[in-house]
Amino acid sequence: MDYSKLDGLIPAVIQDAETSEVLMVGFMNDVALAETRRTGFATFFSRSRNRLWMKGETSGNTQELLRVELDCDRDALRFRVRQRGVGFCHLGRPSCWSDGFDLGALEDVIHARARQAAPESGTARLLADRTLLTAKLKEEATELAAAETAAEAVGETADLVYMGLVALARSGGSLTDVLAELERRHGAVSRRPMVAK
Repeated sequence: MDYSKLDGLIPAVIQDAETSEVLMVGFMNDVALAETRRTGFATFFSRSRNRLWMKGETSGNTQELLRVELDCDRDALRFRVRQRGVGFCHLGRPSCWSDGFDLGALEDVIHARARQAAPESGTARLLADRTLLTAKLKEEATELAAAETAAEAVGETADLVYMGLVALARSGGSLTDVLAELERRHGAVSRRPMVAK
């Protein structure tokens, strides 16, 4: 490895092994690379914090290393990883280059409304008024259950997901928590019976 060009660091392009989407570019020194190889999880050198950090050490959104490739000049790496968790980016998005709308972006907007509520914001009203939020959740769930066309189901699902994210933010939960719970249930040995309450 040639670490000389960037004062002891090399760039590492992180790519999703399944989709080939580029998730991020990080920097590594020889210690970070050795730690990545030892643990099997992407570990970088943070230039701003001047220390090693493993992706997901605080968020839980880890990157399992599947393959490492060295470029022709031996001064850059490409990691093919299996991403675990709701998002890769610190903004809760799947990639640092995520141009499209996703649930992480919607969650960010809801949290922004919670921090700085504009009087005209419907989201801020829902966050402040538990009774209103409860009524809207029930209304949207009922409308989704009654949907007869795909278009109706899509629209009502979008409404219910939004209301659910507001309720989640109000309670202090996150999409990361929801995905972890779904992953736990997916791996469960037994399933709950689907009966009406």
